[in-house]
Amino acid sequence: LGDVYKRQSQGVKRLDWDGNLIWQYANSEAHHDVAIMPNGNVLLLIRGFKSNAEAIEAGRNPSLINGNLEPMVIYEVDSVGSIIWEWHVWDHLIQDFDASKNNFGIVEDHPELVDINFTRNSSVDWLHGNAINYNAELDQILISPRFNSEIWIIDHSTSTANAASHSGGNANKGGDLLYRWGNPIAYRAG
Repeated sequence: LGDVYKRQSQGVKRLDWDGNLIWQYANSEAHHDVAIMPNGNVLLLIRGFKSNAEAIEAGRNPSLINGNLEPMVIYEVDSVGSIIWEWHVWDHLIQDFDASKNNFGIVEDHPELVDINFTRNSSVDWLHGNAINYNAELDQILISPRFNSEIWIIDHSTSTANAASHSGGNANKGGDLLYRWGNPIAYRAG
């Protein structure tokens, strides 16, 4: 059958069926789900951290701030616990709240980007990644941000540098969303 992966408050542990520790990644910001890749690496959902000032500079409406933000991050961790690839939603934001701030643009013209001001709550974890999966055939990652009521697909074939940009990888879109499904209101398309 295989080993068991268990998320705990101190990170993620890999146990055999007898409960013996095989591997662990200590990061208290890892949460909810993991995806095991064919090469044995593990994709982890991580809570990032941005201060109120950073959120406002990124174009967040101050009336939506209720503490520091925890933007979604994905780490790919190898068998010795080294981060070998990462993706940050913070690199793929858009907003139309304040033209003097970063990420300003027309939200509905950019479904590949995430509106920093679309929220159903004022939680610090305004996206709340719930699930992650990996498609080896396409080298793509599926993530589900609960509070957006969506499923997103991103390109894993990028380098970490490309994942922080808008170009590179098999789809030449860097870390931008390749597809999104579930809630077109999140990008003003319905």
